[in-house]
Amino acid sequence: MVKVAEAQLADAQAKFAAVVETASKNAPAGTENAVALVKSAVAAANNAFENVQKAAKQASEVAEANFNAVTNTAVKASQTASRSSKRAA
Repeated sequence: MVKVAEAQLADAQAKFAAVVETASKNAPAGTENAVALVKSAVAAANNAFENVQKAAKQASEVAEANFNAVTNTAVKASQTASRSSKRAA
């Protein structure tokens, strides 16, 4: 599901970049600076979004690893407690 969303987002970014590029080619003379500014802003926004996306993915991976570690510790503690109670009986 995440990969599908990432693929759709990449497609939307590519389409938007194509629209900006087409608009820049058809821009009136003398607007080169404005076009460059728009292109720069779009690139900066894409980079910022990609960085946020990477950070969120890393945070998710860390949370999953921590959850797995806690689960394994709980299972081991449960097994140890179960063995101890059987020996005591």
